[in-house]
Amino acid sequence: MFFRLNWLGKRKAPIQQDTQVLDLDYLVDEFHAAMADIQDPLRVRLHAALMSCLSPRDLWFLRGKLFNLICKHHHEGEANRRLARLDAKLAFFVEHHPDYDADELPSKPMSLLH
Repeated sequence: MFFRLNWLGKRKAPIQQDTQVLDLDYLVDEFHAAMADIQDPLRVRLHAALMSCLSPRDLWFLRGKLFNLICKHHHEGEANRRLARLDAKLAFFVEHHPDYDADELPSKPMSLLH
């Protein structure tokens, strides 16, 4: 009589992190996606500011400008939805990246303060 011991055959696969989501360009791309449908001179200036960002903290301080830009062309609900997605990716990035610490960002819970 054979029976199967559940704990013998199961091995946990090593956790492999996707290097794409741990690259700062991943967050910059999310900024671009949030303002992709907007044609405004402020978008060009925001794009230039994004290119000079070196850390998640720099990106965090551009959130307000992005929020105002989206509100100007859409509505506040849409801006909240887009920034919630950005905040989730930013939180994941700083929690899983070995070079950055979540405490570096101005507020631990990433909620809009508008």
